[in-house]
Amino acid sequence: MTGGWTAACADGGPPTPFLALHHPRLLANIGDVAARVAAHGGRSTPHQKTHKSAEIAKAQVAVGASRATAATAAEAGLAFDAGFGSVLVAYPPVPGERTRALAALTDRGKVAVTCSRPEHVAALAATGADFDVYWEIDSGTRRLGTAPGRATADAVAASAFGGRVRLRGLLTFAGHAYAAADAAGLAAVRDQQDDALESTREALAERGLAERGAEAPVLSVGVTPLARLESGRADEYRYGNYVFYDATQVALGGPAAAECALAVISTVVDVPAPDRLVLDAGSKSLPAERMTPLTPGFGLVDGHPGIVIDKLYEEHGLAGSAEPHGLAPGDRVAIVPNHACTTVNLFAQYAVYDGTSFVDTWPIRARRV
Repeated sequence: MTGGWTAACADGGPPTPFLALHHPRLLANIGDVAARVAAHGGRSTPHQKTHKSAEIAKAQVAVGASRATAATAAEAGLAFDAGFGSVLVAYPPVPGERTRALAALTDRGKVAVTCSRPEHVAALAATGADFDVYWEIDSGTRRLGTAPGRATADAVAASAFGGRVRLRGLLTFAGHAYAAADAAGLAAVRDQQDDALESTREALAERGLAERGAEAPVLSVGVTPLARLESGRADEYRYGNYVFYDATQVALGGPAAAECALAVISTVVDVPAPDRLVLDAGSKSLPAERMTPLTPGFGLVDGHPGIVIDKLYEEHGLAGSAEPHGLAPGDRVAIVPNHACTTVNLFAQYAVYDGTSFVDTWPIRARRV
């Protein structure tokens, strides 16, 4: 049995605040979701935007993932470095440096790109490189994508597929799952995403457009709150957050807090009152995000469920407690952030905890800087 965050805080480690990675939990999470996807007969195409780490990407390859998902060319390059044979860049292409960077990637392996407008397909075709396309459908999030069914079939028909740019898949991001209040709400979002993909594949077939791909388009989904509820109706699963999980995933009823593999280790710098404390982790260490109203503050303070971090300055986290918290200046605590993905982008490296002590540091290689 490996130690949790309380033991990690007692071990010391680097000066706070720092980003801690619980390696045994990480490997357990990666293995668990790989097994879940395999049980559906699907393929895991894990998203690299969450971790931006070659070491973690290699762990995903080790359990059978052969295609990665990425949001940027830098993340896609990291995936190729780690041993993935193909990459799906789940971000729309536009003419200019971004599309040139995508074309350069095709020298390293097979590249698919998500599109949701004929102009996106034209931008890829103009590069002269080989691309597969996953057409994005809006299944309810209202971020990117065409409406399911006939509207998507019309847009695909208006696009210049052929030659070196081929339609291979239909993709949706059910991000509105984060607004669900309970398991029934999550299941409704799951059914909505699956219905959107299947009805669109049928609409393409009715229009005779399926032949633009070598076979029926692959159906691709991927939002971590649904990872434990999937029906198996999709072909590919692009989960990202699952490697770490976070306070949002716990609040939505997915993992237990003890499964979370990422934490910001912070020091108590002041105790103005028995029910208040000040931490050295502010908005430069913890994202000021609440992705669901089910999270009461800006992260879970491990081992102290009554503490709520309710305000962030740049270098200060202000927290209150319903009861005396018993902490003193100099004590270290582990904060499981609300959003692991954006937390990672605030740091340059992970301090790797093996369940007994901090044993290594891993660089975060594909950050937005």
